Amino acid sequence: MTRVTATEFKNNIGAFSDVAMNEPVIITSHQRDRLVLLSADEYRRLTALPQAITEEDKARVARGLERHRSTIMELAQR
Repeated sequence: MTRVTATEFKNNIGAFSDVAMNEPVIITSHQRDRLVLLSADEYRRLTALPQAITEEDKARVARGLERHRSTIMELAQR
């Protein structure tokens, strides 16, 4: 994985965009990881929904929502 400063990235955006087609590029600022540049195909792969959501999956999500209901409601009122 390639790691570059924000300044390096800004000065060589084309080169790092090419690198990101094959591997993630971590962009740092003040010696901290700030952003990750990756290909659109890799982004789509990482954010894709599962092909089949089972009833068990739905039940698990419902249980989690119920368990955190008070916190969710409190945050929604802020």
